[in-house]
Amino acid sequence: MSAQTLLAAGDLKVQPGKIAPRFNLIHLEDPTKRVSLRDFADSAKFASQPGFGKSVILSFWSTTCVNCRAEMPRIQSWLAGKSSVEWVPVLVENVEPETGLQWLKTARLLTPGILDRYQSVGKTYGVCQGQVCTVPALVVVGPDQKVRMVKTGYKPTDSLEVELDRAIALAGKP
Repeated sequence: MSAQTLLAAGDLKVQPGKIAPRFNLIHLEDPTKRVSLRDFADSAKFASQPGFGKSVILSFWSTTCVNCRAEMPRIQSWLAGKSSVEWVPVLVENVEPETGLQWLKTARLLTPGILDRYQSVGKTYGVCQGQVCTVPALVVVGPDQKVRMVKTGYKPTDSLEVELDRAIALAGKP
């Protein structure tokens, strides 16, 4: 699997305003557990009302991605105090769960994430084509299950926090 930035955000299969595709993947901390997009929302809320209770940031990454190593701590830092947002790193690499979990721990990231070992979700979202994945890639899904932001690539000069603030603000609107 190769990690490269080959696609622009507009080239992904998911687009703002559309319903985010569902998935069922392996949890990195507990490989016997499979999780879905809805598992990262407030389960007490979605039982009584349609959609999610929280916005979800899907962060597609690989262990060989230098830009992922730079982007992910910024996301974690931005999340401080934001209880209405859940961050889900999605590892799009054919590795053992322990490898991904160890990488996250080494990077001092506090979220375990999920494993898309065969890039099935990466392909559904358009992040992966064949064996090549465009990482890092971010997809923000609002409480209404609609995509609010799609971003590929990373530069240290990106206004990442401003873009995330804007996407989360949009997520609160119908």
